[in-house]
Amino acid sequence: MSRVMGRLGLLAEVHDLLEQGQSVALHGPTGIGKSALLDALEEQRRERSDALVLRANGAAAEHGLPYAALQDLVDQLPAELGGALPGLAAPVDEDRLRTVLCTSFRSLLEQASSERPVLILLDDVQWLDPQSACVIGYGRRRLADRVGLVATVGPARDPLSDGDVDLSDLHHLEVPPLDATAMIELLGAHGVPAHVAQRLHVESGGLPSLALALGGAAREQPVLLGRPTPMPASLERVLRDRYLAQEEGVQTTVALAALLHRPSVRQLERAGRADADLHLRAAAEAGLLTRSGDLLRFTPTELGRVVTEAVPAVRRAEWHRALAEVAPNPAERARHRALADPRPDADAARELAVAARESADVGNRSIATELYLLAADRAPAELGAERVEWLACAVETGAPGNHVELVHRALDDFLELAAEPGQTVRVRLALPELAGSGVAALDEVLAAALTDAGEDDRLVAMVLIQRSRVALMESRPDEAGRLAERAAGLFHRAGDRVAEASARTTLAVASRWTGSGLHDGHLADALALVPPSEPALPGLTHTSPAYIAARFALYDDRLEEAWSANLSMLAQVERGAGMDQVHVLRCLVEVGVRLGRCREAMAYAARAAQVGEEFGLDPHTGWYISALAELAGGDLGTARTLAERGALAAEERGDTRYLQRHLLVLGQAQLRAGDAEAARATLVRIRDIEDEHRISDPTVNRWQPELVSALVALGAVDEAARLMAEARYAVDGRSGTDGVGAQLDRAEAEVLCALGDLDGAMHLLDRAGKVCADIGMRVELGRTLLTRAHVERRGRRAAAARTTLEAAESVFASLHAQPWLVQVRAELAPCPVDGADDPMLGRLTDTEARIAQLVCQGASNRQIAERQHLSVKTVEAALTRIYRKLDVRSRTQLATLLVPAPTE
Repeated sequence: MSRVMGRLGLLAEVHDLLEQGQSVALHGPTGIGKSALLDALEEQRRERSDALVLRANGAAAEHGLPYAALQDLVDQLPAELGGALPGLAAPVDEDRLRTVLCTSFRSLLEQASSERPVLILLDDVQWLDPQSACVIGYGRRRLADRVGLVATVGPARDPLSDGDVDLSDLHHLEVPPLDATAMIELLGAHGVPAHVAQRLHVESGGLPSLALALGGAAREQPVLLGRPTPMPASLERVLRDRYLAQEEGVQTTVALAALLHRPSVRQLERAGRADADLHLRAAAEAGLLTRSGDLLRFTPTELGRVVTEAVPAVRRAEWHRALAEVAPNPAERARHRALADPRPDADAARELAVAARESADVGNRSIATELYLLAADRAPAELGAERVEWLACAVETGAPGNHVELVHRALDDFLELAAEPGQTVRVRLALPELAGSGVAALDEVLAAALTDAGEDDRLVAMVLIQRSRVALMESRPDEAGRLAERAAGLFHRAGDRVAEASARTTLAVASRWTGSGLHDGHLADALALVPPSEPALPGLTHTSPAYIAARFALYDDRLEEAWSANLSMLAQVERGAGMDQVHVLRCLVEVGVRLGRCREAMAYAARAAQVGEEFGLDPHTGWYISALAELAGGDLGTARTLAERGALAAEERGDTRYLQRHLLVLGQAQLRAGDAEAARATLVRIRDIEDEHRISDPTVNRWQPELVSALVALGAVDEAARLMAEARYAVDGRSGTDGVGAQLDRAEAEVLCALGDLDGAMHLLDRAGKVCADIGMRVELGRTLLTRAHVERRGRRAAAARTTLEAAESVFASLHAQPWLVQVRAELAPCPVDGADDPMLGRLTDTEARIAQLVCQGASNRQIAERQHLSVKTVEAALTRIYRKLDVRSRTQLATLLVPAPTE
C-alpha cells in the first residue's frame, strides 16, 4: 500500500481509537495524504466482510447543496434498508425537515449497525453542506458505540469556528509530513533514486503529493551539475491557484515573505505585518510553506518565484522599497533597493558589487551571490567587463554554498558573454562544488577547463588540483598524488602561496592512503606555507592544511588534539558554506564516537543533517554521519538502514570514498546484529576497493579488526588468522598505529580464544585495554572488556566473566553508548542451564557454547537469535558447526549430551 508509506503508526492509532468507541478528525496541510489515509481505512475495513463503510466527500462547489452528502451516504446503504430519505421530495418547513431527517437517518444507522459495525468516512469535511453535517452528527453521536466516524479537515475553512460541522467531541490527530525514510521508500517505488528522493523530501517539506509531482519531473530530466529540477507547468498552475485562493491578508503576507532574502516571522512583523503569525498558519495549512522556529521555507522553493510573479510589478517595487526601510543589515537593504528599481545604473551596480564582496568575506554566501547577480543585472553597457567578472564571482561564491538556483542563473548569463580564459576556468572549477555533481559530469567539466587554461601555469594547476580531489573521491590516491604534486609545483612557480599549500595538503592525504610514509613531511610543508593561525577562505576550510592536520590527528588517535582542533574550526565555519560545516561536523562525530562522547556525537550528527537539508547537499554525506552516531549512541537498526541507503547512493554518485565509509558502518552494524555472513561480504568489499587502488594505511578505514571478528563468528578461524597476519604486517614500523594496534589485539584475542589459547588471548586483551585507556578510545575499551568476558566464560570462569561484563556495562553506561549497553545487559541476563560446565562445551567457541546452552533450554532458533542479538541464519550455521564438533545430529541428541541424567 505505497500511498500510505510511513503512516502505519498513525493508522494503528486510528484503529485503536475506533475500537475504543472514539471517532477521529485528521488534520493537516493540503497534499499531506489525508485522503490516502481514508482510502487505506476503507480498504482495510472492506476486507472485513462484516464491516459496512459509508463515505462522502466534501467539495467547495457543492457546499451550498442541502443534504447532498447525506444522500451520498444513504445511497451506499444495503438495498433492504431503502435508498431514499423521506421529506426531500415534497416542500416542508426547514426545521421540521431537519428533525425528520435526523430521526430517519439515525434509524437507518441503527438498523445497519445492529449486526455489524458501521464506519463513516468524511473527506474534506470543511466543505460538507451544513444540513448534511447536522444530520450525520446527530445520528453518529447517538450510536457512538456502534458507528465510528473518521473525518479529514482541510485548510480552506475552519469548521470549528463557523458552526457548520461540529467536531468538538472527536479525537483530533495531526497528519505529519513524511519523514525522510518513508519518503525515500515512496519515491523509490516510483523509480526515483535515493539521493534524489532525499532532495525532494526537503524540497516538498514532506508533502507526499508534492514530492511525487516533483519526482516525476526529476525522472524526466536527470540532474547534472546540481541543476535544479524544473517545476512542472501543471504543478505551477496548481500552486499558483492555491496561493490566489487565499484571503487577501494571507496573500499579502506570503508575497512579502517571497520578496525577502531569508524570510522569517520577525522580518514580516518588522515590516508591519502584526498578524503574520495567523496568516502564515493558514499558508502552512494550504501547503504553501513550512515553518521551522522563526524561519520560513516555501515548498517547493520555486513557489517563492511563482508567488513573486503573481504580484503586479508596481506593487512589488512598492513593497521592496518598504522592506528596504526595515532591512536588518546593509546587504539586504541594497538588495531590496536594487529589486525596487532594476534600471541600469553604473554607480548602483558598483555599490551592489561592493556589498556582495563584503558579504562573501564574512561568509554570507547566499546574499553575496544574489548581490553579484543584481550588480550584473544593473550594469550598463559601459561596464561590460565588470559584468562578466561579477557573474563569475556569483558562480564562485554560490557554488560552495550549493545555492543552486542563483548559480545557474549566473551561469546562464555568463555563458553568453565573452569571458577571459581565467574567468572561464574559475567558473568551470566552481561548478563541481555543487551537490549532485556526478563523476561523469565532473570529468567533462574539468576536461573543458583544462583546454581553457591553455599555457597559464596557475590556471592549469587549478584544474589539476580539482582533478586530484575528484581522484580522492573515487579512492584513487596514486593518481591524486601525482596530480597534486604537479599542481603544487605550478602554483609555486606562479607564486600562489595559499594554492600551493592546498595542493601539498592534498598530496599529504594521497601519500597517507598509499602508506608511502611521506605524508607528515608534505603536511609540514603545507603548514609552513599556511599555518593553522591563518583562517581559510570561506568555503575552503575542508581543503586547508589545518583541517587535514586535524584529520591526521584522528588517524593517529591523538583524539583530544583532533577534538579541540575541530571545535575551533566549527566556530570559523558556522556562518560559511554548508559543505565546510558538514565536513567539520563529520569530523567531530568521528572523533566523538572514538572518544566515547556519544551524546555529543548524536547532537553534532543532528546539526549536520540540518545543515545538509538547508543547503541541499548530497544526502549520503549526512546519512554516513548519522549512521556513525547511531552505531555508537543511538539505535543499531537505524544505523544499518542509513548505512545501506548511503552505500547505494554513494555508489550511484561515484563517490567511492563515502562508499567505503558507509560499508564500514554497515559491516559493523551487521556484525553486532549477529549477521556475520553479511558483515563478511560487506567488509570484503572495502578490502577489494583498497586492493584495487593500492590503499594500504590501516589507520584510515580500520575494517581489518571487524572482518577478523566476522570470520571468527563464522568459524573461519584459519582465514581470520591469515588476515590478522596481513594486518600486523601493514602496521609494522608505521607511526600513529597504537590505536589500530589495540583494535587488532582485541580481534586477535578472539582468534586465539577460538583456537583454545586463552592465556594468549588474555595477554593481548590486557595490552589492548591499557592502550585504549591511555589514548582515550573509551568505546573500544568497553569492547575490549566485553571480549575479555567472553574469554573468561570460555575458560569456565563464570564469576570473573560476570564481573568483567559488569565493568563493560559501567563503561558503556557512562558513555551513553546505548547499542553496546543493550548488548551487554542482554548477556548479563541470567540463563541458567543444567550441566553448563560440561567439558563438551570446551570444544565450542564462546558463541557456539551459548547457543548450545539455549538449545538445552528448549529455545527456538528465533528466540536464540533475539536473545543473543544474532540473525536466525547465523544461529542455524552455528548449530551446524556444533553438531559436527560434538558428533550429534539433532537438538534432542545435543540436549541429552550436554545435560547429565539425574542422580539416583
